[in-house]
Amino acid sequence: MSTFAAMVRPSLARIGAPGDGYATDRDPYWGSGFFIAPGWLLTCAHVVGRGGAAVCRGESAMSVTWQERSAADGWADRTGTGTAVLVAPRPDAGEASRDRWPFPDLALVRVTGADDVPCLWLGDREAGPRTPVGLYGWSVQTGELGIRHGDGELAGSDAQALLLAGSLPVGGLSGGPVLDLRHGSVIGVIKGRRPEEGVAVPVTALYELLDSPHGGRIVREVLRAHDLHHLRRLDEATGAAAPASFAPAASAYPDWASFQAELPGHAPEFTGITAELRTRLHGHLAQLPPPTGAGDVVHLVEDVKEQVRGERLRSLVLRNVRTWREGAGLLYGLRTLEPGGGGTLVDLDAVLLYAAKVTRKIASERAGEVEPGRLGAVADWIAGQAAGHPNWAVGEAIRALLEGDAGGQAGSPPMTPTTPATPVTPTTPATPATLPIPPMRTTSGASPLTTAPAPAPVVPAPLPAPATSRTDVLVKVGAAMYDGRYPWSVQLIYDGQDVTPVAADDRGVRAEELVRVLRDPLTRALSQGDHGEHLAAIEVFLPRKLFDLPVDEWQLLPEQPGGTERRADHADCPDRVDRAAHEAYADYEDGDEDDDFVDERSIPLGMRRTVVVRDVRRNALPPSPEWRRRWSGVQGGPLAAGTLHGRPPGAGHHGGVRPGTRLPFYRALTALGDACVPVYCGPVGSGEGLAAMKDALMAGHPVVLWRRDRHDPEDCGAFHRQAAELLAAARQAGGLHGPLRDLRIRLADPESARADGLRGKIAVLFDPPDRPPYGAEAMRPPPFAAPGG
Repeated sequence: MSTFAAMVRPSLARIGAPGDGYATDRDPYWGSGFFIAPGWLLTCAHVVGRGGAAVCRGESAMSVTWQERSAADGWADRTGTGTAVLVAPRPDAGEASRDRWPFPDLALVRVTGADDVPCLWLGDREAGPRTPVGLYGWSVQTGELGIRHGDGELAGSDAQALLLAGSLPVGGLSGGPVLDLRHGSVIGVIKGRRPEEGVAVPVTALYELLDSPHGGRIVREVLRAHDLHHLRRLDEATGAAAPASFAPAASAYPDWASFQAELPGHAPEFTGITAELRTRLHGHLAQLPPPTGAGDVVHLVEDVKEQVRGERLRSLVLRNVRTWREGAGLLYGLRTLEPGGGGTLVDLDAVLLYAAKVTRKIASERAGEVEPGRLGAVADWIAGQAAGHPNWAVGEAIRALLEGDAGGQAGSPPMTPTTPATPVTPTTPATPATLPIPPMRTTSGASPLTTAPAPAPVVPAPLPAPATSRTDVLVKVGAAMYDGRYPWSVQLIYDGQDVTPVAADDRGVRAEELVRVLRDPLTRALSQGDHGEHLAAIEVFLPRKLFDLPVDEWQLLPEQPGGTERRADHADCPDRVDRAAHEAYADYEDGDEDDDFVDERSIPLGMRRTVVVRDVRRNALPPSPEWRRRWSGVQGGPLAAGTLHGRPPGAGHHGGVRPGTRLPFYRALTALGDACVPVYCGPVGSGEGLAAMKDALMAGHPVVLWRRDRHDPEDCGAFHRQAAELLAAARQAGGLHGPLRDLRIRLADPESARADGLRGKIAVLFDPPDRPPYGAEAMRPPPFAAPGG
């Protein structure tokens, strides 16, 4: 048996019906699985599903059998009772025995008596093409029950599946691990096979379950236990004191960090991060409060990359990361940018700086969620690594972050050493002083783990949040094609300049289908844009005929069936506040924890964040002088209200435009002052409203308010007064978003809106001429990455 197979063997398990744990070719087991945390087994959902619906629901148990070393240096079976805690997707009643299971096809099983079983190491990012892999699991293919091992490689991907070449899975291997042989980490779970290739579920699908309302808490608990398990194993192997709760029986097996240190993927020419440092880093990060969303992680990663490279190069790939450990994984193999590609390895610099930034973020924003002693221990460990770092700039940047020195924040001047450092020759030229630290040389040969710890614990003090980059979301809907379909795209935009595509469909959909097809890409984009206290704004570029699309009322969570009927049960409550309270408490009484009333995704977008309409056609052309002049006017203010149609505010609007009339409203709109905002009491997607909006755009107006819903003409006077009050409260274009959001919240309750004299569903064109042209920058090859990265 190879050394690799011997490392994997004690973590493998076979799953079957409750019994004595003994399986034969006459009474086959259901499939394989493997331990990823003490007492936690990962397998495929379809393996658990073979036990029936009651097993999937956790109402019936299963038998889990694994092997451990015996006194005679052999292997002996151990059996425990397993209970399915998470099955994704969970089958409907009567579907547990279906032949095909959709992705992610994963299940987490809690196993009694398995808290001392060694666990495999989970990869934290996707594997690269042609990665050599090992397939492991239990099999009776030869007629004898035993562990099967085969080598192959990743042949590619197909939608959500990893495709395997070489040794292909056989019956019984489903649920077993696919290991990256270069790095010693699990990158997939065996799902099945096709005639010429194997199929596996990428391990990143497990991280995606963190978004699940049913299983997110469970997955986070398991991942935390995984990282702490490997940290304890490492402490035991290196002689550090182990907690009393850690079972000494597991010491009969090597720890994964020591084993991985000898693998080619951890060679110094590919990474400056040792397996031991990575294990300790993940163990420390696991003890901190998790990120609130992908945006928290991605923005820290991008800030770190900019610091250590000395140049900003935003990722063109959407990184939907959900844990601090995944953020560190994005920095492995990082190199500086050099002409012609390639570059110096700086991943050790980046990872240590990233860890310090995570600690600083927790100390500044969420210190009450973690024990001060724990936060201090994490900071002390990071300081110990920085103390022995050969590049003083990295060490000083980390020290400043941990000690609450504003010099460690983004945008501060370059740092100066406080202690003597060994002179080094930079491998890259100096950069302008606008960066917080200069470009850093290679540290791949450094061994910070051998340095002495910091002389005193470093407890990060609260510090005001630094100025960070702003990320917003662009939704672009193109002009209708010949069949009435509208092409669309969703993008992230950083600081109004760099763009990362999220999703697009050039074939397009009908206008009424946009809300459905845009829901998922909007959710992914906003999870990246929201970070810290920043809620990403949504700029929706539309053809003029779609300006009345109710984008501010869209929700990220689909409407739940039966919600209206449930709330109708409380219609007899005389008071509106009492009714709302009855509804909320009734939801708790019903035991429905999945009701969307507590989910922020159920809140209309415009009630929570800035949502504005922009003109897709005008933004495809260079800004006109009138557009620029009027934008300067509304920026300076004070804002005043005019009318889009040129008539008095209470005159209402006409249904159409006189035939043959060209630019009927242009004269009145050009006569308005630069700080004057046209207001219209009616929809602008057809008739007079459409023609007036066209003239407003030609006259250079960047801000327009209108009422997109149908109404009685008598309401127009009240609507114009309401719009004038809104503009007066805003004073300037930059101050419009807050009052507009507050007005939308007040209008959401029809009864209170009527009591306050509020009218209409208000829409806003907010269209500054501030976007630089895209695609004009010079292209260059990307830097080389480490194999598999």
